[in-house]
Amino acid sequence: MASKFTLYSFAGSQWAQVAHLALAEKGFSEDEYDIKDIDLMTGANFDPEYIKVNPNGTVPSLSSASLEKPIIESTDILRYIDGLRGNSSLVPSDPAVKSKAQAIIDLVHSYDARTDTILLHARDDEEMKGKKASGFRDFLVNRQDRLEKEKAANPSHPFYGPKVLENGSLSKFYTTEIGEEHKQFYKDSEDAYKAFAKVMDKLDSLLVLPYAAGDAVSEADFHVVAWLAHAMSGAGSDTTQIQNFDVLEKLIQKTTPSFAIGKSTREWWANISATPAFKKVFPTLH
Repeated sequence: MASKFTLYSFAGSQWAQVAHLALAEKGFSEDEYDIKDIDLMTGANFDPEYIKVNPNGTVPSLSSASLEKPIIESTDILRYIDGLRGNSSLVPSDPAVKSKAQAIIDLVHSYDARTDTILLHARDDEEMKGKKASGFRDFLVNRQDRLEKEKAANPSHPFYGPKVLENGSLSKFYTTEIGEEHKQFYKDSEDAYKAFAKVMDKLDSLLVLPYAAGDAVSEADFHVVAWLAHAMSGAGSDTTQIQNFDVLEKLIQKTTPSFAIGKSTREWWANISATPAFKKVFPTLH
């Protein structure tokens, strides 16, 4: 029997929910593993001790005495959890189905699918003012403050310098007066929304039904659930209205007027949201 493992998680982390969905689907009880909360809002994922666990400073991670080193990617974490239980596997055994599932996973993890577009980007002054007045500003500013603090304390550490620059390139738009510099940000945001719309269209064409890759719930379903629920929540949807795509759809239509959530996506979402694992992990969108 595998050792009790620790899942490093946070309620606001979209990819951490992949692990929670797998735990629910595979029937793990809460006394079979430990949860260590990594508060992304305060930049706890940038703590030097957490960087030792996950050199990327991302959530989720999973550690166990039975592992040589922590697992730091949501795809690998799901597969580890899946392998601990011999009941129906979330990883398709049929090569064709497995390939379809992998294509869907790769799509929602692609750069163009990043939910930062929905949560953190702005396309005009009005959107920028709204973002600056929201909790997203606190998120970015807190991250930057923590990164700069850790960089000062650990000047030779290879993680902090590049991360300060990366996060700072976005947080500056939230902390400076709206001006000429924001115009390029708005253009880049428009391009990001166009790319996100294409991802949504591509996803609709890849879904097999009734579930993402076919007749059974698979790993692909859980990656898409975590991604799409996060996008819907970040768009400002009523988090109790699980089936309502209107807010996200209208937000994307501002850039791509012809965009619509596809029929297959809607049908798939209705199917997967009726499962016990979805209901346990997503009583509301987050």
